[in-house]
Amino acid sequence: MKIKHVYNMTCADPSPRSVMQLLRALPILLTTWYCLSAAPWAHAEAASMDEITDKPASEATDAVDTLPEVTVTDRKIDAPTPGIHPTLPITTITSEQLQRLQPSHIFDAIRSVPGVSINGGPRPSGMTFNIRGYGDNEDVMVKVDGVPKGFEKYRMGGTFIEPELLKSIEVQRGPQITSGSGSLGGTVNATTKNAEDFLKPGQHYGAKLKFGYGNNNDEYTRSYLLFARPEERIDILYNYSNRQSNDMTLGDGTKLTNSAIASISHLLKVSVFPTEDLQLVTSIVKFDDTGLQPYDATGGQPGFFGNVIRSVDDLTWSETVQYDPQSPLVHVKATVGAGHTHLQDVISQEMGSTFNPKQTQCQGLLYLPDPSNTTFCRGDLTDTYQYKTQTVDISNLAVLKESGWLHLSLLAGFQYNASERAITRVYQNRSTTMQSTYPDGFNASAPPGRKSFEALYVQPTLQMGQFTLTPGYRQDRYQVEAAGGTLALLQPYDQANTIKFKEETWSLGLAYDVLAKNQPDKLTVYSNYGQGFRPPLIDEYFTQGPFSRCRAQLMPINGPDSRICGDLYQPQRSETTELGVSYQTPHLLNTDVWFSGKLNVYHTHTSQLLISLREEVDGTISQNGWERRNGVEVESFLQYHGWYLRSGYARIRGEIFNGQTFAPLFTAPGNALNINLGVALNKQLDLNMTYRKVSARDILLSGDGTDSSRYVFGQQAGYEMWNAGIRLNVNEHLTLRLIGENLKNERYRLDGSMGGLGMYGPGRNLKFLVEMTY
Repeated sequence: MKIKHVYNMTCADPSPRSVMQLLRALPILLTTWYCLSAAPWAHAEAASMDEITDKPASEATDAVDTLPEVTVTDRKIDAPTPGIHPTLPITTITSEQLQRLQPSHIFDAIRSVPGVSINGGPRPSGMTFNIRGYGDNEDVMVKVDGVPKGFEKYRMGGTFIEPELLKSIEVQRGPQITSGSGSLGGTVNATTKNAEDFLKPGQHYGAKLKFGYGNNNDEYTRSYLLFARPEERIDILYNYSNRQSNDMTLGDGTKLTNSAIASISHLLKVSVFPTEDLQLVTSIVKFDDTGLQPYDATGGQPGFFGNVIRSVDDLTWSETVQYDPQSPLVHVKATVGAGHTHLQDVISQEMGSTFNPKQTQCQGLLYLPDPSNTTFCRGDLTDTYQYKTQTVDISNLAVLKESGWLHLSLLAGFQYNASERAITRVYQNRSTTMQSTYPDGFNASAPPGRKSFEALYVQPTLQMGQFTLTPGYRQDRYQVEAAGGTLALLQPYDQANTIKFKEETWSLGLAYDVLAKNQPDKLTVYSNYGQGFRPPLIDEYFTQGPFSRCRAQLMPINGPDSRICGDLYQPQRSETTELGVSYQTPHLLNTDVWFSGKLNVYHTHTSQLLISLREEVDGTISQNGWERRNGVEVESFLQYHGWYLRSGYARIRGEIFNGQTFAPLFTAPGNALNINLGVALNKQLDLNMTYRKVSARDILLSGDGTDSSRYVFGQQAGYEMWNAGIRLNVNEHLTLRLIGENLKNERYRLDGSMGGLGMYGPGRNLKFLVEMTY
């Protein structure tokens, strides 16, 4: 909702407290100055009012000085928004940055954030986030308007959101006390657009149309945006986006088969403001997509499982309430939401997958040597996944003390999340003998089930002068339940089908402002400590078969008779310590250069690795694997008049012990340098260019680190990439954009899942976009 600035044209003295308030209050100050300077004259006139009244009208008029008409304009002057948090490893991609980049997908939008890389691919819904070397889907939490997404898509990738719908993206690196369990790598918070982002003052209805074309894969995009404020307390926005393309062209000119895109997305958002203190926002996001993706997008042996044709139908609903009365003790935000994802993988015979090897004697379902045999040819294999999630997230920020050098506040919250999935695996020929491996479609290697948790957290903040102390505590209570065919596998052995546990995590932040708080320059040194954990998946707790770590070959002595691990697993835990310094100044070296920058170094120790669960020679069960990683992250932003320069650098080194073997941390991405330079030549024209350099990285070629299957390592080559863009505002209604991606047509690879060799990314792509606003 737009905030109205109401200026009372009286002789009041508002005394603004900040520079921005001073600028916004300029009309008040001018009026105040006028009233004060006119006061003596006003008193004098009051004393002789009768005299003036008794004179003829002409003489009375001559006695009054008429001041010239003055028009005062309230002009808001904003400082740049670099999106760099001064004391936490958090970077925000703002709406302005998204408009400049015009990313093809959410992964492109945050690729330049230090410590972030992309696994899987090359299609958007085949990609996963890798933050600080944590590349599993389960290690990076993704939220859309506060609703968690990506529930246990084991060996699958994808965050189903069109960047055209987004207002901002916040990337948290490492676990935060408010982000929830499972986010050892970090959290990606995506916020969709609001009508108020487009409505101009006094405007009630509007529309924005966007059409685009990309020559790499003949991609056509179109987006229709409608926004309205039918009355003062209601905002409405609807956005339809459609993206269609042919197969991608790689850097060497070859086509990536079955990489065509066919995605459609919808966003409906309604904001209601019953009072000045209360805001209600309803958001509905729908996404549909079909195309080629790697089956093993997040785990297992690189490339071992081949590719699939994946179709996705995803729906997310959320209701957010913000209540901010005129009380320092109440700043409430509550989100209630739900999501549903229907995901289907089709593995055809031509793909030659491990799960559906090619049958050379078959033509479709026809067995050529003996057409009467109707049980031999399998045909396509189809996996169907149904995911449902519900979430509740309530928090309140209470300012307990605010007086001069002392500030005390308390952030407290409650979170609830429940996720369930149903999975079936069937062959095209239901009569094939292979279907008996999956009775009624039940796949013991991908069991159905339900997972839920309740969490409470508190985080007080104490500021004493230039020193800030921020401790935090969080308690999670988990419940994981088996379902479907798994219940029948557990029942004969009287093994529990429900697992409950409690986890407590702590955090502590220390910060010191070297310069006085009233100084425009901000120099802060800080240190953070945080704990996190990742609960085992349903796949890990209740899987049976070749992917179970409790199968007879690995646990011949004391393994469970069901060959299902169950509560033998312990949650994976992490501890992160950070040290850094940030600096911000509006006048770098006494110039007009606005600067914000931060240097952050960290050490993370992860214990009880889930992949280290095993049986020792003497029959004892252990889970003593660990990872250590050390990293450096640097990010900065410079602005000089119409010019800006944004840069980021990240480096990660570490090692892993899987319980048997020591190895380098092969999930770590290569060192990455990103530089973005841009200039607004005038109000109509701006240019930008991006340079990315990624160094070579160690990759896992084969092996699982056991005595019988040693790790075999290789190296994936680094690369350099150049992107550029130009925007021309023809007039207030028409904007043209030309964007060049991978201008040198570099042949490069994305980071592979689980540290493996990645798939090739697309070659040069020139995109032309037309935006029409009404």
